[in-house]
Amino acid sequence: MNSSNSSDRFFQRLVSNSVVQVLEHLEAMQRDAHSPEYAHWKKEVDDIWKRIFEFINSMGEISQKESLETIRETWVSYITHYGMIDQAHN
Repeated sequence: MNSSNSSDRFFQRLVSNSVVQVLEHLEAMQRDAHSPEYAHWKKEVDDIWKRIFEFINSMGEISQKESLETIRETWVSYITHYGMIDQAHN
């Protein structure tokens, strides 16, 4: 990533670390989709995504674009597979 300043680099590291957390949760969710913990994992992942987008929103424009590109594949996969799960589990 070609960051414009140290604040953006800090937020980019937070984004990267948060995506790792998302991937860990998704692995657990995929292993046991019928677990009583599933709804809890899903809520945690949704909260992590919210933080990720808050971090990105705090960056400069160039860093935002870089970070959005970095998370694109994971975000699209997540929203495709889990975006409508809330209605199914409520």
